[in-house]
Amino acid sequence: MSINFNSRGRQPQGLVAQVLTVIGGALVLGAAFMFSLVFFAVLAIAGLIFWLYFMWKTRALRRQMREQLDAGARGSASPPSAAGDIIEGEAVRVVDERHRLDE
Repeated sequence: MSINFNSRGRQPQGLVAQVLTVIGGALVLGAAFMFSLVFFAVLAIAGLIFWLYFMWKTRALRRQMREQLDAGARGSASPPSAAGDIIEGEAVRVVDERHRLDE
C-alpha cells in the first residue's frame, strides 16, 4: 500500500529550495527576536520613567512620613494626628433573637 501525502500533485523541492527555505526561516526568526528585544527594551524604559515620575511626585509625602516616624521615635509629646485625640473603645455584638432564622 502506498500513501501519497503530496495532495497538490507537486514534486518534492530540490536541495537548493530546501536550503533557501531554511535560511529564510532563520532570517525571519532572527528578525522576530530583534523586534522582541526592542519591544521589551522600550517597555522597560517606559516602566523606569513611570517609576521615576511616581517617586518624584511622592517625595514630599515620603519626607513627611519619615519626619513623623522620627518624631515618634524621639518621644515627642505632639499628637500623631491633626484631629488631636485618639479614642479607643470596645465593640459588643448583640444578637437580636426576634430576627434570627431557626435552623
